[in-house]
Amino acid sequence: MRRPDWYVKQVRERTSIADYAGKRLKWDRKSRPQAGDYWAPCPFHTEKSASFHVLDRQGIFKCFGCGESGDVFTLCQKLEGLSFVEAIDKLGAEAGMTPPESTPAERQATDRRGRLLKLMARVDELYRKALRGPDGRAARDYLQKRDLGPEVWDQFGMGLAPDAWTWAIDHLTKDGFTRDEMIAAGIAKEGGRNGAIDVFRNRVLFPICDSQGRTIAFGGRALAKDEPAKYLNSPETEIFHKGSVLYRLREARELLAKTKGAGFVVAEGYLDVAAFERAGVPAVAPLGTALTEDQLQLAWRSGGEPILCFDGDAAGLRAADRALETALPHLGPDRTVRIAVLPKGLDPDDVFRKSGPEALVALLEQARPAVTALFEREQAKRELATPEARADLKKRLLDAASKITHEGTRKEYQRALSDLAWKTLSGPPRPAAAPKGKKEARRPFTPPPARPTEELKRNAAVSRDRRVEDMVRLPADCPWVLARGGDLFAQLPIADRELDAIRHAILDLWAEAKTVDRKALSHHLLAAGWEAAERRVTQWPAPVARKAMPAKGGVGDPDSSPDRGKTTGDPPAGVSGAAGSGVSETHAAAEKAVRDEIEADWMAMLAFDVTAPSVTEEYEEVRRAVDDEDEDAFAKAQTLLKTRQDVREQAILRGRDTPAEADARRPDTPDDQAA
Repeated sequence: MRRPDWYVKQVRERTSIADYAGKRLKWDRKSRPQAGDYWAPCPFHTEKSASFHVLDRQGIFKCFGCGESGDVFTLCQKLEGLSFVEAIDKLGAEAGMTPPESTPAERQATDRRGRLLKLMARVDELYRKALRGPDGRAARDYLQKRDLGPEVWDQFGMGLAPDAWTWAIDHLTKDGFTRDEMIAAGIAKEGGRNGAIDVFRNRVLFPICDSQGRTIAFGGRALAKDEPAKYLNSPETEIFHKGSVLYRLREARELLAKTKGAGFVVAEGYLDVAAFERAGVPAVAPLGTALTEDQLQLAWRSGGEPILCFDGDAAGLRAADRALETALPHLGPDRTVRIAVLPKGLDPDDVFRKSGPEALVALLEQARPAVTALFEREQAKRELATPEARADLKKRLLDAASKITHEGTRKEYQRALSDLAWKTLSGPPRPAAAPKGKKEARRPFTPPPARPTEELKRNAAVSRDRRVEDMVRLPADCPWVLARGGDLFAQLPIADRELDAIRHAILDLWAEAKTVDRKALSHHLLAAGWEAAERRVTQWPAPVARKAMPAKGGVGDPDSSPDRGKTTGDPPAGVSGAAGSGVSETHAAAEKAVRDEIEADWMAMLAFDVTAPSVTEEYEEVRRAVDDEDEDAFAKAQTLLKTRQDVREQAILRGRDTPAEADARRPDTPDDQAA
């Protein structure tokens, strides 16, 4: 309900933002209290320096690291997860003020809410006593078996609902609460001979509190093994809304402020949260439902990188997928999630009890970024054995990324998912194994070439950069080469981010059966946010064309041809490949020869950068496994070495390099000398 402006103004005037923040933050020594100027590490993001600035006289704050800012009400809302009215009332109460009288209906609603909170506080006390009383022996034995002793009961406020139909109703009636109030608070429900029965029976109870630490609901774990519902939560009430509350949120925020982490863990259950908290990790849990948008926003208010932790069973994996789907539209520079999935058959409480807190922390360190989890989710939906399935994967990845509303984040996800798709769908070709059969006589290994000098290595680095850019530029001007070499092109190692973006744009256009040329490439790069890469394309020199050169004196001699001087990779205008004119046929054949030569040159250079390292790696593995009696391994190593040498020679011939340039590009393989 609304508070009058004059009351809000009085609360603001009577509240020192420095006093309020000082109870929760540690002021840095550069603060000047006499001037009302305070600095501290920001409570909203992880940092080592003090960038959180409070100006007490103006009543405002601002963080120069994450950008959060506002007045004392804003700070109270963000730190404690309160609504605006709740923040006003809390600060007003601390200043000794009482909210003004409201309408009769508002007063009645406030009084009723106050009664329900008192009822919940009383029944919480009763449940805690019952755990230590005569009825609590079985519950205490159960908790002790799970390494949960009395100190843990106190820490988490655990209690017991005895195995009786009206235990809570009977006690609360003696305290003056009505049956209607018990039903409204979710402690009783309609049924039984007397018209109502207890909601919780024969269960260990965990109190669920609001941001001010007041009990508003309970979660109960069944003690009977044959109980259909293992866990049971309070129903929705006037003071409890499941989708807007997180279990142990207040405590997690306090622990997070001490540990200065990037965010807390969102686990699945109460005992999971207890395990994390006992391990020194701030953690919360949703309340019997899938993680909601409101709960995720609560998590993000406390830290921009919460870890969503799920069990490794089928239900846990489904929960992880739903949580990721909920988070996607809201991801941004200061809001992300990581996904941690535990080994199958284990939950965090199991890991904590069996392997200790260190093992639990180690599992969290392996949490996957949201983009990786998203890719793996889509990849697992369908086998990728057909072109249609591979195309479907790319489409689903782009569809998922399109749900992200923040433009910059959406574009980065599109790029990252595209990279992961190409790496997954393209595997380096492996040379065939040496044929088995009759063993050949052993021959000595072919001596490797001399290792390049340091000067040659420096020159080769410049040469390789130029060669790689040429390899990326060529399919933009001669896209037909992608039909044969697209997969190899996708594996080309490119350290230059802009050049890599151009490569992926070319592959995307080709995969979508769109026109591939410099104009289309520029449009695609601009649409993806790669302005610098697009400028690079516009600065490329004009394509270097090769002339069609049939034999001298033939019908198609270029010296006498009307098309002399046309030098594109595509057939000259008016030239047809159909049978007919001898001149046309000769020119078509000559143009095909040009295309074949361009493609062969490009493939040879790709092979040098992609295939040769792969062959070298396999060769080294085989060579290390060779012993004097293993003729098959010896023959395979010889074959691999020859394959590598052939690739290098083709690269030299096709690339028109000097021998020195070719030698400078060869990988250092000192073990060759030993062979």
